[in-house]
Amino acid sequence: MPVFQYEALSPAGDTVTGELDAPNVAAAIARLNEQALLPIEAVEKRVAGSRFRITLTGRTGFPSGGLALFIQQLTRLLNASLPLDRALEILTGLTDDARSRKIVERLLDKVRDGASLAESMQAQDDVFPPLCISMVRAGEEGGALKAVLARVADFLVRSEAIRQKVVSSLIYPVILIIVAVGSVTLILTLVIPQFESMFADAGDKLPTATKLVLWASQGLREHWRGMLLTIAVGVLGGQRLTKLSSVLELRDRVLLRLPLIGSLMTRFEVSRLCRSLAVLLSNGVPAARALALAGATVGNRVFVEAIEQLAARFKEGEALAQALADTGCFPNLAVQLIQIGEETGKLEEMLAQIADIYDHEVERSVERAMALLVPGITVAMGGIVALIMAAVMAAMVSISDLAS
Repeated sequence: MPVFQYEALSPAGDTVTGELDAPNVAAAIARLNEQALLPIEAVEKRVAGSRFRITLTGRTGFPSGGLALFIQQLTRLLNASLPLDRALEILTGLTDDARSRKIVERLLDKVRDGASLAESMQAQDDVFPPLCISMVRAGEEGGALKAVLARVADFLVRSEAIRQKVVSSLIYPVILIIVAVGSVTLILTLVIPQFESMFADAGDKLPTATKLVLWASQGLREHWRGMLLTIAVGVLGGQRLTKLSSVLELRDRVLLRLPLIGSLMTRFEVSRLCRSLAVLLSNGVPAARALALAGATVGNRVFVEAIEQLAARFKEGEALAQALADTGCFPNLAVQLIQIGEETGKLEEMLAQIADIYDHEVERSVERAMALLVPGITVAMGGIVALIMAAVMAAMVSISDLAS
């Protein structure tokens, strides 16, 4: 019988991990529910040695923005008083993307077999995030699935909008960097070799800058295969290292301390945490559980540790704002607004406003960074080309002086 590794929340809001035997994912989730545990994740335990592999098949999840669109469409159909299985059946016909259609078809098969929507999503936990699954499960248990799906859709749409803006802003700088590297490579491999015969007789009398350019040109032409292999090994090695928790934690700590990048990441993580927490609390999820589930949506390990600490202190009766302030990771504005929300009894609304504030700040910061990055790359590219040409011209002048 397969063994499943699980992560769940106890009624007190504690995170519980362990292993259990079950014939399938749905049965594992059912056993956890019988133990009064709220499942966050349940995955089949893999055989040792099978974790490091190169996946040649395509992605298994929704395309970009597809999950938010699916939740939105499902919400509309359920609001039209259609049964869940009929709504999923209609969506299989409306979905044009083959990958998305298979996901919906698997959901439909599970629902027709008697599983709930949350259990059907849990069976495809590589497609649906833990927050989405947990929210749907809470909605089904509380009889408010339609309202929950609407909130989940809004959360996913906002998150996807921020991600798309960041990606769109990075497209032009990436293209510019590729063009810059390509231009320098062509100069070193095609243009500089035309001058080598002219510079050969000068020998050690060439300027140092010219020698460096000739050395770089020769090295690139003779060892380009080794360079590509080194880059490939470095990428694969980096991917392997980023799976180690100690490396990930070190990386996240370094990123938070970098100028500009650190403040940008802090705002992004605070926005994501506050929006997740607002959605969960407004759905009636107990505060301790909501805090643990919202913490699961945060990507930076430093923030994950901070949220675990404040969750423990919050369960002991300490105010959320004070616990946030003591972690030292959250901006003063967020702490003060959360304190106001607790004092006025409007914590969910205040959390949503904090998320909006930091979403706008992230957008403005990205726009400003891109406005500085593009000219910087252009100047750097022009400077490198100018230095190469200056080295060539200096050598030609030196040769002319020797000849005279």
